[in-house]
Amino acid sequence: MPILINVMPMRFRRLLCAAYIVLFALVSLAAHPAVAQTELSAKAAQDVDESFHLLEQTAYRQLSAQQIFDAARAGLLDYARKHGANADVPVVRDDGDDARALSDLDEAIEATATAAHGDVTEYAYATIASMAGAFDDRYTEFMTPEEYRAFNDALDPQRISGIGVLVEQDPVSSYIRFAYVLPNTPADRAGLHIGDLLVSVGGTSTKGMSVDGVRSLLRGKAGTPVTIDVASSAAATPRSITITRSEVQPPTVVFKMLPGGIGYVWVIAFGRATPDEFNVALQRLHEQGARALVLDLRNDTGGYVNSALDISSHFVGDQAILTVEERGDRSTTYHSDNQAQSALPMTVLVNGYTASASEITAGALQDDGVATLIGTKTFGKGVMQTLTELPDGAAIKITTAHYLTPRHRDINLRGIAPDLSVDENRDARFGELDRDAQLRAAVAYLQRKIASLPR
Repeated sequence: MPILINVMPMRFRRLLCAAYIVLFALVSLAAHPAVAQTELSAKAAQDVDESFHLLEQTAYRQLSAQQIFDAARAGLLDYARKHGANADVPVVRDDGDDARALSDLDEAIEATATAAHGDVTEYAYATIASMAGAFDDRYTEFMTPEEYRAFNDALDPQRISGIGVLVEQDPVSSYIRFAYVLPNTPADRAGLHIGDLLVSVGGTSTKGMSVDGVRSLLRGKAGTPVTIDVASSAAATPRSITITRSEVQPPTVVFKMLPGGIGYVWVIAFGRATPDEFNVALQRLHEQGARALVLDLRNDTGGYVNSALDISSHFVGDQAILTVEERGDRSTTYHSDNQAQSALPMTVLVNGYTASASEITAGALQDDGVATLIGTKTFGKGVMQTLTELPDGAAIKITTAHYLTPRHRDINLRGIAPDLSVDENRDARFGELDRDAQLRAAVAYLQRKIASLPR
């Protein structure tokens, strides 16, 4: 049951990430039409039972079993009415015997689905969703198997077959250029660089082509070759390169070196693979002689707590990172368990969509005096959810804890104020100095820091 703190809706996250992940657009998983059934399957019944127990026993806000059962009944009635049926759903009584009450609820689900001539699994899902909704918490929610797969894809995108580049249109030449080259991929090993022009793919010129059109040419079965012509600033004449495609993990971390030896790292989401990607980014930037670092957490709406702790630990040496308060006044403070691995001058870019897991990192680095926050106030999500996959592939996400920054600041519904307030410019393109006012402010600040360092 991973602990995560993540801001919904996921459709918003996809829009935010589209600029950099366009090449790795996820393939949607089409749901097969459901076959109407009126007998509750064992797995669906387990979904209902397990969801009830998790909500009753672990939710940060405590409700009685009867309140949860009443919400389940109300949800069944409402779902039946929405589908044109006037079902008579009996009240499920909590008399201290949860097993019997849950059995009664299962029978009510079957009877309601039968009366409405509906699919019993859909009614079970509506029941669980209503139980979760009883907590009046926007982050406690039930997800169908399809919704759960989409949720996972947003944090941990499925691997695709390609060469390992993110591409964008070059406004000057009308060709396609590389916006990013993923480390340790065929493109990286072939020596491709950010900013190189992709002149042609398989003999087809990219001049005037759409990004989607070029993406379809670059993608293909792993192990198959693709020949591209590339022009770089170092060599005006295009060179032809044949690259063998492989399985590539879409990135959650993007990095590059800015002028003046300032490394730039944008964490798009705190997925499971994010700490490893972050390690590679720091290593590459150090190898390139980085003298300072910009960590960009703008529009990062969250992810897994462990990933936030791992990344914060790079910069926080043997200090507190956050305190977690659970139901029943249980409190746990998490510390960095190693020495800080980077002592470079550092800024963190934040905005109103910097939320949850990214606020853990931003708050820790600010409170522990490691970095200067620049931008606008963060979202203000100081609660955590536990995500549990249910027996039939659905899932339930429950708010189970509240968290505080190292200085015990409660940021929930308050956000984190930056040390240096800088508004986002109109039509900003994150990571591009000439079109990103907040990044320019961060670079100017770091340049002053570098200039003041002993030589």
